[in-house]
Amino acid sequence: MFTTRILKTFICIICVSIIILGASATIIQASQAPVAVFGELNLIDWDWETDGIVSLDGQWEFYWEHLLTPEDFNNFKLTNTTLPNDNSYITVPRAWNKFELDDTTLTGEGYATYRLLIHNTDAKLLALKIPRIFTAYTLWINNEVIASAGQVGIAKQVSTPQYLPQVNTFYTDAEIIEVVIQVSNFHHRSGGILEAIYLGTEAQIRDQKNSNLALEMFLVGSLFIIGFYHLALYSYRTKDKSTLYFGIYALLISLRTMLVGEIFFIQMVPAFSWELAHKLQTLAFYLSIPLLFIFLRSIYPNDTSRNINKAIIIVGLSFALLVVLTPARIFTLFNPLYQIFTVMLIPYALYILYSINKNQRDGCYIITAGLIFLIAFTMNDILFLSILLNDADNHILRNIITRGNLSSWGLLIFVFSQSLIIAKKFSKSFTNVELMSDKLQHLNENLEAIVNDRTQALETSKQELEEAYEALSRSEKSRQHLVQNVSHDLRTPLTTIKGYIGAILDGIIADPEQQKAYLKRVNDKANSIDFMVQSLMELSQLESRQLQLNLKSFTLDTFLNDYTKKLTADMHVSKIEFHTHISSELNNNTDKFYVRVDTEQLNRVFTNLLSNAINHTPVTGKINLYFAVNEDKTNLVIQLSDTGSGIAEQDLPHIFERFYKVSKARSINAKSVGLGLAITREIIEYHGGRIWVESQESKGSSFYFTLPVHYEEKEG
Repeated sequence: MFTTRILKTFICIICVSIIILGASATIIQASQAPVAVFGELNLIDWDWETDGIVSLDGQWEFYWEHLLTPEDFNNFKLTNTTLPNDNSYITVPRAWNKFELDDTTLTGEGYATYRLLIHNTDAKLLALKIPRIFTAYTLWINNEVIASAGQVGIAKQVSTPQYLPQVNTFYTDAEIIEVVIQVSNFHHRSGGILEAIYLGTEAQIRDQKNSNLALEMFLVGSLFIIGFYHLALYSYRTKDKSTLYFGIYALLISLRTMLVGEIFFIQMVPAFSWELAHKLQTLAFYLSIPLLFIFLRSIYPNDTSRNINKAIIIVGLSFALLVVLTPARIFTLFNPLYQIFTVMLIPYALYILYSINKNQRDGCYIITAGLIFLIAFTMNDILFLSILLNDADNHILRNIITRGNLSSWGLLIFVFSQSLIIAKKFSKSFTNVELMSDKLQHLNENLEAIVNDRTQALETSKQELEEAYEALSRSEKSRQHLVQNVSHDLRTPLTTIKGYIGAILDGIIADPEQQKAYLKRVNDKANSIDFMVQSLMELSQLESRQLQLNLKSFTLDTFLNDYTKKLTADMHVSKIEFHTHISSELNNNTDKFYVRVDTEQLNRVFTNLLSNAINHTPVTGKINLYFAVNEDKTNLVIQLSDTGSGIAEQDLPHIFERFYKVSKARSINAKSVGLGLAITREIIEYHGGRIWVESQESKGSSFYFTLPVHYEEKEG
């Protein structure tokens, strides 16, 4: 992963660097050309077609505080008059600042004349590529003015500064080409010719000029578009401040690029204020430094120092304010300080790069490569414009720093690296969007099934809530019934018990035998109350479904065989004729049907029903038990019939109610508490069946109840 990222980044950076180096190839070649010595440059052996462009570097004649013309030099020659400041030579390119002349160290303000004699034997149409000269000049070639910028004067009031790089052609067949340049400066810290002047054929010089302009316009356009692109990104996502800082940074450098190098903006608007242009150029540099570190903090907040960034912002804004409030003659004096300040920030920038790579931040390798190029190219420009080179002769760095204005290319490389990070971020975002789209599409495809599942779950929850509500209602009703029954039905036996005990305590019953008889009645009443309370508790548990059934599956064959034998044995004691009957359809399929019952509770059902039948059937009567299945074969139907006294018609609807008092012919016996049939009904309904009765007085009764059946055995 690391190798792939680095490889992609450096391939792109190398491509851009090749373009830059290619554009500079002709100028670099000029560094191998002869140099001027004592005001003369020998180009007799120079072949313009094969050797190319030559820089007019070296020692030029220098006439301080004299504005001389070629005619003046001719007059001095004709009259054998001594030239002013004769034998004074200054190195070009360099500022005249700190130049020693007659025990005087020059400052940036003043005026002077430069003169160079070029020995040439090849008559040809030639051209000069003239850079910006600080800060006004007039240039002659063999007595003819071919270029000027601003207004040269001997005082600030009569001079006008202007930066205007030019290409000017001239034809000569003379053996010596005389170049005379008048220069004045009262508006900038530095004065003189600070950049190289190039000589070549017209085609070579114009090709070089056009190539430089094309590259600079490409640079300006690229930075301008990228700057606005990032501002547009910020307008759509204001949460990410990094795009705002980066956009402003790119636009600042784009503006500065138009005001340096070939100075395309002044080419388009020659009358534009030199002072304002210089302020804009300097402001762009001063503000770009804090903006760069603000941008780095916005994307790597944990790897940058808040306090150091604040200090950088304060210093940058202070210098920017100085530019706004003072003229160029003043604020340019502080340029070296800000250049030193910028150089001092390089270790901090390298520390940030070290930190983001150590912590493996997103895009750390790419941004590291881009920022290193930006730092290197910025250092090149700082040194190229520094007093270290411009205020000294033949500094060793001039062999390394051959041209300026590379920081814009460094920024373009840095911008390109940042664009790779943004592209990666967007690609990752788009990938996430595609994944989310796929998930949403899959979700939509299964939405109906999900909705159905959720609906079914809600229905189930609703049903469970309804069942819980019904259980709660049953429990509440059971509680109310229990309280009502206990309070009502215990009052009479308790009153009787109190009466018996009171009679004994009051001495009304004094005979020991009678007291014993009364105490026996109290004991019987207490047992009856205990039995009734126990029955009420069981009934309440059945009604509220708090009593758990112990259900087990039995084949009908086993079920019928067990119960017919058991009930037949029980009825044998009663002496009443008893018979069991199994329908033919059921009898042939007893091994195919299953029932799930709680045998203990079902025994209570049969016991209650048979006890009632025995109590109300004479010894000469009959009791019959029938087993059958209903028409759809879902329920086992059990019928218990007797030939006893029967039940009155008005009592039938209430027969299964607790404590219901039937007619005397069917009244409960002394031991009964009137809860047997109520308990029987709850047990049957708890099993999922139902119970009912059919009866006629004096003809007997038939009790029916059902139990669900199924065709395969289910585990209990």
